[in-house]
Amino acid sequence: MFEPAYVSPGDAPAKKKIMISALKLFVNRGLSATTVRDIAADAGYTNPALFKHFDSKEALALHLFECCYLSLFQTASHAMSAHTGFEERQRAVTAAFIHALHQDRAAVLFAQDNLRHFWPSVNPAIRKHSILGLIRKMLEDGRREGVVTQDVEIEILTVAWIGTLQQFARVWFFGDFKKDEAVIVAQLHSLLLRATRV
Repeated sequence: MFEPAYVSPGDAPAKKKIMISALKLFVNRGLSATTVRDIAADAGYTNPALFKHFDSKEALALHLFECCYLSLFQTASHAMSAHTGFEERQRAVTAAFIHALHQDRAAVLFAQDNLRHFWPSVNPAIRKHSILGLIRKMLEDGRREGVVTQDVEIEILTVAWIGTLQQFARVWFFGDFKKDEAVIVAQLHSLLLRATRV
């Protein structure tokens, strides 16, 4: 049975249910519109059950963000380190991102849409794992290979690259996108290559 990346095997059953319910409600309603009572009711528990595991709704949301973000970073980092050459690495990272969306769209969307809100409060150890930094390094390595354009500032290129996948995730989450995973990866990879190519 699939367990979300933000759930640990050692978590108590009540904690797991609370986290799964909270993430679903945060993504669908938003952080401010979701109450502790909403989360507890959706999980089938009372408010004290939530406070047994988390000090507050904000602490729960931050924990979920850190887990979702770190999982996404590790997914991209592993995909990148398993390949050499810009095109292979870009395809691998794109495929890993799309696979993560297939596995748990809500977790991916929660991580990317709440970055601005939570990043200042994130544990310093997690802050060292920047997805932005990872993609920038991949693009810089591509420049050293002579396959990534020098005509666009690296910061703008990095944001455009990440923004393309982020916007795709939003459209896919809220729409009814039924293309095959391999087709999506191939087309996004082709689009990103055109955007970055010399």
